Amino acid sequence: MTAHLPVALIGAAGSFTAALDQTGVSFDRYDELAAADLTQYGVLIVLAASYPEPAELDTTTIEAFTRSGGKAYVEFATDDTGFLPAAEEIRIAHTERIFSPGTLRGLEPLSVLDEHSSRAQVVSAPPDATELLTYGNVAGTHVAVFGPPEKTFPALLSIPKQNGTLLYATTPLSHWIEGSYKPVRRWCRLLQAIVAELTGADLPDEVEVFTEPRVWVASGEPVKLVVRSTTKPESDLELIETTPGRFESEPHYLADGTHSFAAGGEQTTVEVGPRDQRYRRMVDRGIAWFDRAGMFYDQPDGSKGVAEGFSNEIGLDGKLPFRPVPRGDCFTQVAHAFRMYADLAGFPRGRTIADNLMRLVVEEEQLTDRNALFGSFEPRGARTDLTGTNNLFADDNGWISLFALISGDTEAGLRGVEALIRTASAELGLQVDPWRTPSTLLVKGWDEISRSPIPDGLDLTSHWQSSAQCAYLYAYGITGEQRYLDVATRGLDHMAGHHPRARLETSRTCEAGRFLLPLAGAYYYTKKPLYLETLRSLGEYLKSRQGPDGGFAEWDGKCPPSNEAYGVDEASIFQANGDPVTDQLYGTPFAAWALPVVHRITGEEIFGELANGVLDYLSRIQLDTGDEQLDGAWQRAFDFDAWEYFGSNADLGWGPYCVETGWSVAPSLIGAMLHLTGGTFFPPPPEPGAGRSDLAATVRADFDAIAAGRPASATFSRRTDGRIVRDQGSARAVLGDLIAAGEPVWARNEPARSVEIYVRGADDHLHHTYLDDRTGQGRWQRIGDLELADDPVVAFNPGADAVEIYVLGKDRHIHHCSMIDVRGGHTPWEQVGTLHFQGPPAVMYDEQLGTVRLVANDIAGQDRRTRKVNRWHLPWQDYSHWITA
Repeated sequence: MTAHLPVALIGAAGSFTAALDQTGVSFDRYDELAAADLTQYGVLIVLAASYPEPAELDTTTIEAFTRSGGKAYVEFATDDTGFLPAAEEIRIAHTERIFSPGTLRGLEPLSVLDEHSSRAQVVSAPPDATELLTYGNVAGTHVAVFGPPEKTFPALLSIPKQNGTLLYATTPLSHWIEGSYKPVRRWCRLLQAIVAELTGADLPDEVEVFTEPRVWVASGEPVKLVVRSTTKPESDLELIETTPGRFESEPHYLADGTHSFAAGGEQTTVEVGPRDQRYRRMVDRGIAWFDRAGMFYDQPDGSKGVAEGFSNEIGLDGKLPFRPVPRGDCFTQVAHAFRMYADLAGFPRGRTIADNLMRLVVEEEQLTDRNALFGSFEPRGARTDLTGTNNLFADDNGWISLFALISGDTEAGLRGVEALIRTASAELGLQVDPWRTPSTLLVKGWDEISRSPIPDGLDLTSHWQSSAQCAYLYAYGITGEQRYLDVATRGLDHMAGHHPRARLETSRTCEAGRFLLPLAGAYYYTKKPLYLETLRSLGEYLKSRQGPDGGFAEWDGKCPPSNEAYGVDEASIFQANGDPVTDQLYGTPFAAWALPVVHRITGEEIFGELANGVLDYLSRIQLDTGDEQLDGAWQRAFDFDAWEYFGSNADLGWGPYCVETGWSVAPSLIGAMLHLTGGTFFPPPPEPGAGRSDLAATVRADFDAIAAGRPASATFSRRTDGRIVRDQGSARAVLGDLIAAGEPVWARNEPARSVEIYVRGADDHLHHTYLDDRTGQGRWQRIGDLELADDPVVAFNPGADAVEIYVLGKDRHIHHCSMIDVRGGHTPWEQVGTLHFQGPPAVMYDEQLGTVRLVANDIAGQDRRTRKVNRWHLPWQDYSHWITA
C-alpha cells in the first residue's frame, strides 16, 4: 500500500467518514462493493451491511485486493470462502466490554470502551494474527485495573493476507454513534487509530477546549479558559501551562450574556447570568421531561402513576428501555416535586398530579392486614396478597412515610412511621433488617425483631437508615409526639457518635450526602452540638471531594475486587478513588436536596457554598442534547473530566446510564426548589403539648391491638368507581383493581380463620377474595363461567364447615356452590331446582334444624322455600298461602 493513495469506503456515511476527515485522509464512498474499482485504492473499508445479524459478503474482490498489497478493514460479516475468520457463535456481550491490549497506536493499553451489550462474532484468531481490540469481563472505569481477564475473545484482529493486511472487527465498530457507545472521545480516537493503522497517516493532535466552570457561571463569579493539548495552542486568551498538557488562562469576570473563546482551532462557549435563573430553567426542564418522556404512561394527570424511568441497558438503537415499574418511593418523591412546582410556577396540574400519585400510594400500597406487615408500604405497586408482596425495604418505606406526612395523608404516614419503629432495634432505634421479607416479619414478629442485633454494620449506614429517621423527625414536627423524636435521636446519636465510621453501601460520598438531612432535622429540633459537629465534618469531607464544576466525586466505593466480580451484583459506578465520577442516583441529588436545608438551619456559610456548588453542577450536567427521551433528566454516572455520562458499568441493576423519576430527577428538582423558595423542609418545632398526638395515640393503639392479637371486625363496600374497599379498625384498603357491578357480601369462615368476600363483577361473573386472620387479604378470583343477574347472597354452614353461595343467574334460575375450608376450593355451580325467579334468595342457617334455608319469589310472585340437607337441596315448596294481607 502507498499512503498517498485514496481510500475506498463501502457503506453509509457516518463515524468512519468523520475519522477519515479528522486524520486528513481523502476517500471515495460507495454504497456497494461492486461499484468500486479497487485498483485505484490502497485502502479499503467495508462497513457492516446489517446488524444485529451479519450479512453474507462476497470477499473475492477483497481477497484479490489484499493479495496485491492492499489493506482492508471489514466488520461483522460472513463469507463462504474462508477469507474472513469463521464465527463460532453470535454473542450478546452483556457484561463483556472492549479493551485495548496495547497493540493499536493511539489507544492506551487496557483502556476500556463500553459498547452496551453489543452483538459480536466469537472467532478464533489465526496464529499469525495480532489482536488489536479484545472483548472481556474487565473491572474498571477508564482502564481495566486488574489487567486482561482469563476468558476473552477478539474484537479487532490484524491478519496478514499474502502481500496485504486484513483488519477484521467481530462487531460493527462503526455503529458507535448510533449505539451511543461511551466514552465518546475514546471511540472517536479508536476510529482515527484504525484509519492511521490502515493508511500510515499521523494521528491528529487531541485538543480539548472548555471553560471552568463549564456551561455557565453565576454573575460576578470568575471563569477561566482551559485547553488540553500536547503543545501550547493559539488562543483568544493568554494561557499558562499549569500541569503537563493542561493550559489555563487567568480567572476572568465576565458580563452577563454569552461568551465564546477559541483555542487550537476549537471553540467553547459559556453563559453568564443569575444563579436563580439557571435553577429555575433546570426545574422547568426537569418538570417538562416527565411528559415528554412518557413517565405518566397515557394519563398526564398522574392517575395511573409514574414510571420508574429508564433502565441501564442501552439498546441497539442507542435508546434506553422504558422501565414501567410502579415504585411507591418514586410516586411520593415525584408527587412532592410537582406539588412544590405547582406553588412555584402557578401550575395547578402539578397539584392534581401530586394528589393522584399520593392517592395511589395511600389507598393501594399501604398494607393494612392486621399482622406484622401492618402499616408498611408495598414498594413495587398495588398490594395483592402475601405471595405477591415484595421485600419491604426500609429506605423505600421511610421515603413513602415521610412524603405521606408532608402531603397531608397524616394517618397513613403515621402508620408507616409506626411500622418502621416496630421493625427497629429497641436499643438503637435503627432498622434491624432493611431489606426484610414479608415472611421474616410474619415469622419473627415485631417483638423478636426489635430485640434482634443489627448485623453487618447496618447500624452505620445512612443509605438504609436516613429516610426512616427523616420520617420520625417530620412526624414529631407535626404531632409534637416526643416518642418520635426520641427514636430518631437515639439512632442518630449512635451513628454520629461513630462518625466517620460507616458501612459504605454505595460509596463514602453517597453516605455523606444521605446523612445530611436527618442530622439537619435533629439539630433543628434539639440544637444538640453532636449533630452540628457531624454536619461540619460531613461538609468538610464533601468540600474535599468537590470538583471544579461543583459535583462531589465518588470515593471509597463498593467496587468489584476482581474481573470475575464485575457485573454480578449491585456496585458503585466508579472503580477506584480518583475516578472523576459523580453518582446522580444515590448521591448528588440527596446532597442537593439536603444542603440548602442544612444552610438554612445552621446559617453556616460552608453549607451555602456546597449547596450552590452541587446545584450549579446539576444544572450544568442536566441532559440537553435534543433527545426527547432524556433531555431534562439526569443519568446515574457523570464523568466530570470527560464531561459526559459515563462510569463503571458493574452494577447489576442500576448502571451508569439509568434514569430514575424518584431518587434522581425528583430529589434534584426538590433541592433546586428548596433553594428558590426557602424554608427548612421540616415543620417548625412544635409547642409543648401542641400538635396531633391524639392521632399518634390512635395509630399506636391499632398496632398494640394487633400485637396483642385482639381482633377487629371488617366491613366491605363498593366505591362510586366500582372498586371494593375494606374498613377495619382505623384503616381503609382498596381491594385490588376489580371493578364491581354490585355490593359485596361476606361471611366468616371460622375453620379457615378468614372472612370470605363475594361480589358480582362488571363482567357479571362472581368474584371471590378472602381476608385471612394470619396472612391477610387474598387476590380476586372468578368463580366459574356462570353469568349473574343480581348480587350474590352467602351464609356460613357450620354443619358442613362451608360457605354457601347463592346467585340468580341470567337464566333466572337460582344457582349454588359451596366453599369448603381448603383455600379456593369452590364446588362447581349447580342449579337449584327448575323454577325461574325474580331475584336472588334470602339465605340463613337454621341452627335448630342444622340446615341452610332459602326463601325467594318466583316469576309469578309466589313465595318459594327450600332447604339444603347435606349436599342436596329439597324441592322448592310453595308458601304463598301462608302470606296474609
